[in-house]
Amino acid sequence: MGVEMKQIETALSELEGRVQLKLTDIQNEAAEAGTASKKSISDLEAMLGDHKELANIVDGLKGKITDLQQKQSSAPKEGEQKSMATQFVESDGFKSFKSGQVQKGRAEFKATIVNSGNDTSRHSVIDGVQGSAFRRLTVMPTIDQGATDSNIVYFPRETTWTNTADGQGVEGTAKAESTLVIEEQNEAVITIAHFIPVSKQALDDSSFLASYLDRRMAHGVNNAIEQQIIGGLSASGQLSGWADSNSTETVATGTGNIFGLANKMKMEVELADYEPAFFYMNPTDFAAMETIQRGSGDAAYVAASGALNYVNNGMTMLLWGLPVVKSNNVAAGTIWCKARESDMFVQREGTVVEMFEQDSDNVQKNKVTVRAEARGALLTFAPAATRYGTIGSIT
Repeated sequence: MGVEMKQIETALSELEGRVQLKLTDIQNEAAEAGTASKKSISDLEAMLGDHKELANIVDGLKGKITDLQQKQSSAPKEGEQKSMATQFVESDGFKSFKSGQVQKGRAEFKATIVNSGNDTSRHSVIDGVQGSAFRRLTVMPTIDQGATDSNIVYFPRETTWTNTADGQGVEGTAKAESTLVIEEQNEAVITIAHFIPVSKQALDDSSFLASYLDRRMAHGVNNAIEQQIIGGLSASGQLSGWADSNSTETVATGTGNIFGLANKMKMEVELADYEPAFFYMNPTDFAAMETIQRGSGDAAYVAASGALNYVNNGMTMLLWGLPVVKSNNVAAGTIWCKARESDMFVQREGTVVEMFEQDSDNVQKNKVTVRAEARGALLTFAPAATRYGTIGSIT
């Protein structure tokens, strides 16, 4: 590095010599002619400007070279990049300037980044937590939503309706009497909750951990609600779901295959004077249904015959004209068909995620308790509007 700086200083000294020679020529010219020519004075001024510019470059390079020497003193020699001083001395611009071809020397330096192992590089870090899958909650959006401000919900429900409306017949005779029974039903508001302990240091040291826990814990509560809407049992302290005497079974005997069972379920909802809105299936059962073939020697799929259609670029599946809601929360081997007005989920308290330091021995162990919970109830208005079938019973 010192040798390279000496080369620049030598070039500067040579330029000073040329300036002195030019100044002598001008003095001689002035002595002979009484004055110096404008061209000679202009040349001298240009050389003096070049001298000043080169001197400034040298001063700047001295500072940069000193910094580089301090930073690169421990760098490996193999593959070492040329310093700015070396690049300047070897540049075409400086060579042309030194030879007198041009009056200004210019060299452009481009920084070269070299990765010598892990001494100078840093690992890339992706923010956030790359967590496991969040189960898609596809059933909940198909359920009507309501609200309550109590811990128990009472609602009147028609349990019997016998319509005997008819013509009176002979005047003076008794008219037909119909039967209507309305009974008061009630559902307790259930608290669905869970918690997880986490160290205070982990929360302090990870800015994204709190938001991830909020999302994960809230999803856990909402997933449990969806599971209990389908299969919850009030006797077990859960929501009273479809499987808790809030639906009617469709006998699978004689339906032939899942297409026949689904069609019978849809028909029975209609026969109960409700409008079927959705089928609900486990992805395993849906995949098996998609691949049922017509029979031996015929590789065509039954679904392709029109029982199953895909709309919205395949995002929505229609079975016998009804949307199919696929969910891992539907038990494999069971298919559901229901009308929208069959039930309603009412919320007493939406899903809330909270953190507590004052819990158990948290203070002693420097922990935080993260709790997520929600309160609500599933109100079933018409058990006859929800049908279920067992695929394993198909004959």
